[in-house]
Amino acid sequence: MNGISNNNKNGFTIEKYLAPLLLVFSTLLGVFFSSDSSAETIAIPQFTQGHLGKYTEYFRESDREITLTEAREHFNTVPLSKGSSHSISLGIDVAPVWMTFTVDNTTDMTEFYRLSLETPWIDYIDTWLIKDGEVINHFAGGDAYAFEKRPMQYRFYAFEHEYPPGQTQVIIRVETKGPMALPVYFSSVKAAISRDISSGYQFGALYGIMIALALYNLVLFVFIRQAEYGLYCLYLLGFVLNSLSYTGQLHTIITADYGVYFQDWLDIFLMITYSVTGLLFARTLLKTKEYAPKLDRLVLRIALYIPLGMLTGFVFDQLIFSAILSFLLNSSFVFLFIILGIKALQAKKPFAVLFILSSVTAALCIAISTLAVAGFLVPYNDYTFKAIEFGMAFEAILLASILARQFRVAQIDKRIAEKYARTDPLTELNNRRGFKELTQPIFEHIVANQREVTIVIIDIDNFKNVNDIYGHSMGDIVLKSVADAITDSCRQGDISARWGGEEFIVFLAETSEAQGLMQAEKIRRKIEAIKIDDIHTQLSLTASFGISGTVNGCFNQATLDAQSMDNMLRNADKALYIAKQNGKNQVKIFC
Repeated sequence: MNGISNNNKNGFTIEKYLAPLLLVFSTLLGVFFSSDSSAETIAIPQFTQGHLGKYTEYFRESDREITLTEAREHFNTVPLSKGSSHSISLGIDVAPVWMTFTVDNTTDMTEFYRLSLETPWIDYIDTWLIKDGEVINHFAGGDAYAFEKRPMQYRFYAFEHEYPPGQTQVIIRVETKGPMALPVYFSSVKAAISRDISSGYQFGALYGIMIALALYNLVLFVFIRQAEYGLYCLYLLGFVLNSLSYTGQLHTIITADYGVYFQDWLDIFLMITYSVTGLLFARTLLKTKEYAPKLDRLVLRIALYIPLGMLTGFVFDQLIFSAILSFLLNSSFVFLFIILGIKALQAKKPFAVLFILSSVTAALCIAISTLAVAGFLVPYNDYTFKAIEFGMAFEAILLASILARQFRVAQIDKRIAEKYARTDPLTELNNRRGFKELTQPIFEHIVANQREVTIVIIDIDNFKNVNDIYGHSMGDIVLKSVADAITDSCRQGDISARWGGEEFIVFLAETSEAQGLMQAEKIRRKIEAIKIDDIHTQLSLTASFGISGTVNGCFNQATLDAQSMDNMLRNADKALYIAKQNGKNQVKIFC
């Protein structure tokens, strides 16, 4: 690298005259502070693996790019900042950083170690290895380099090197527009491979769970067409893609061949996939439009306007502007998820407590990862970097349980609706639809096997007078009492229904017309025994019956066909008319 001069055209600058004094002063400061600020040497092979933040000294370039020679002089003469945690996190769009640490091989053999900088979106990374004052190797990489041109074909910037006996100084220069989070990891190659395998299992389990949940809810969406299941699927898949991107795994396939800042832009826009679909999923699941219309509109506006702002930044090549908006979108997503849950709880919506628990847990984990990456408050390490994945996985499981419970509730509601679609709500007997659905397959079996069957139609005598004299409330009591009498009198396998108004019907399978007559008489006597006490009088009830069946009647089981059911109904209705004409409270057969 060549230094970039900032001198004025006439060559006169204050720095020109102050430089000697500053150099002397900085040298004295370097000597004065050297014992306190110098980083601890990394002794190998005793040091097997770990982050090097606490072993690292660093400084940032001020107004120009400097050379390696200048950086080495700076390290030796100027007080340096020292890492205090696993990683050095400096924020977004900061000046390039120079870091150094020393590796001391205490054996008389070379030791094979891997060094990696585990932030995949760093644009340019240069590492020099210096032994006895001479550069023995130089590795250049970062996401500005095509994947196959990097020191290792790996999801992070990494290289492996044999460290000779004695001390080796490592100097790293980092330049990026994105968040300057610098977790340098150093480990023996054996330990690095073991860690890769363990990490692979962790990510495999995490992504496996989330993809399985996504596909399951996609299937539910395809079959039941409820938007929340489809949005939940997109939410999970969006998060998996985003996670694969910012952990560098996606960029082992899609690399910087598309431009220096391709990974930065892809990371930024993949935040939209899960943030926007997540917000839309939450408002749909909790139905906020019904009880919190202003909040619902706010969610929709944030889900629209912030992504449009990010797209505008892309059009005008303003990466930092779009990055800030992406963090704003992410923060809004976290905040609104919690607010949506609280509003749902206030509206006494089901599953609101579970939703709040899931959103608060995810919010804490997302906040930890976001602050760590942005370089604020939270130290950057393995745990804080992966917090978002584990938090989102926990949230995904809880939200999946909410959807599963909602699906079960929907199924129960569907069964209830289907039941009431087939049931008369007053008498709790079948209605016409329910009667036909139940008897149709049985009648087809009777026809196919030439079995016996009888149909009984019942009509309450003088029911109109009950309504006219005592009112419709008493009429309802009468209908319910007659329905109970029919139910009590029916045998197992008999199917009864309210046929309409004050009429009832009973389907008697495996029953001849003569047997049906006996069963009808039993029901008639049960109804006749009903006594309803009113404040004015005691009400007695009777009913008339019409019967049509096989063997003794007009039908023979050998000649039954698909149309026989309707014919039997017509004949039973004619028999009922005869019973009414002959004085009521009797059973008649028509043939």
